[in-house]
Amino acid sequence: MSVMIDLGDLERNVAQTIADVEGKIRRKAGKSAGFKLGEALEANTPVDASTGKILLEETVTVGAVQDNGDVDVGYGRGAYFRAHVVNMGSEFQSGQHFIEKTVDTEAETVMQEYMEQLKGGLGL
Repeated sequence: MSVMIDLGDLERNVAQTIADVEGKIRRKAGKSAGFKLGEALEANTPVDASTGKILLEETVTVGAVQDNGDVDVGYGRGAYFRAHVVNMGSEFQSGQHFIEKTVDTEAETVMQEYMEQLKGGLGL
């Protein structure tokens, strides 16, 4: 199960720009943007009301940068299921949709970080 967010023209334009950049620069920029989104996801992860602990925070992971510039950011194997039950809900609880909210609020910031890193790597 995955969550897909459509960013429209912005996503297409950035994807074309990233595809034209050398691998080392693309990987560095992708990792930087991925960690920025990961930090925001950690900050927006819900707190367990009974214990006051953030049970998923330490399991946010940033994957490798793919050839097309995509970076997987999410929860590790141990927390993936728990994160999506809280996010999407179940028969007994309504979803909090914190993953989608994080992507919606941080998309522009993360894209700016990605583009700044690409510009820096290209010397622009």
